[in-house]
Amino acid sequence: MLRVISGLYSGRKLKKPDLQITRPTTNRVKKAIFSIIQFKIKNSIFLDLFSGSGAISIEAISCGAMKAFAIEKNKKAFKIINENIENLKINNIVSINSDALTFLEKSKGKVFDFIYLDPPHNLNLFKEIFHLIDKNKILSNKGYIIVETNKFSKIDIPNNFLVIKNKKYGKTLVLLISKNV
Repeated sequence: MLRVISGLYSGRKLKKPDLQITRPTTNRVKKAIFSIIQFKIKNSIFLDLFSGSGAISIEAISCGAMKAFAIEKNKKAFKIINENIENLKINNIVSINSDALTFLEKSKGKVFDFIYLDPPHNLNLFKEIFHLIDKNKILSNKGYIIVETNKFSKIDIPNNFLVIKNKKYGKTLVLLISKNV
């Protein structure tokens, strides 16, 4: 069962897309991520790329983010995001039906305090994602990138970014990354 684990919407159930389409973040990993950022998320702008059900965006809002952007390419999953937002009557999540790389390419001028990345494991998109984040300067100066991936994935973090936390939860690896200034 997919549900909100903390904050304003704690315990509320969420719809989830077919498992063929997405790979939902487990409650254990979600709880760990939001415990790590709990004192930094208040009034932040949160970007959830590869959003799936929108659960991470909803969790961010539930924990105090001022606004969240849920980016999802798959039309069926995008529909579920909108249903979840509507069912919870949330008005500060912007859902966008777009490819993540296309969104990042067009995001020059936008700035986010958190960028959450959980791309399909088989696509190896991290190098291009980090390049676009840096090129378009969309991460705030005190912002963080949160990466959730398979613990076997190879992630090359560019020199201008710094891994602050590196935690494994079963088969899942979570990284908290900031600008290296």
